[in-house]
Amino acid sequence: MTYNNGAQVITTYPGKRMLKSAAASATTVAEVKWLTDKLAELSSSWKMSGWGYVCDISHMPPVTPEISEELVNLHKVLAASGCKAMAFVNFAAFITGAQAKEHQKKSHTVIQEGTFKTEEEAIKWLETIVK
Repeated sequence: MTYNNGAQVITTYPGKRMLKSAAASATTVAEVKWLTDKLAELSSSWKMSGWGYVCDISHMPPVTPEISEELVNLHKVLAASGCKAMAFVNFAAFITGAQAKEHQKKSHTVIQEGTFKTEEEAIKWLETIVK
């Protein structure tokens, strides 16, 4: 199933405790707040067992400080929602990837992170963590 709001798109993986989001272009604070709330809602039944998150940053430009604050909050909400691991896809987006690592650091959460060239690699890695 797919959900979208502006630049943000969330995809579910049938039969897996995993969610994927991608920003098709520059995003807004409101879109990141929607993303945070929707990911928490969609993962609510997995809180106790844990789940994995694929974050495709391949088309997402670097973000503003205001959006960055919202992404720090996203990390906090993911951790509170039982997210065990985040897999960033297309780490060639160096600046956006560096920002993602900074969001994780500022959130003070302990979600495992990995960076991958393809979604398939990301899913395979997450499957080793979210069993």
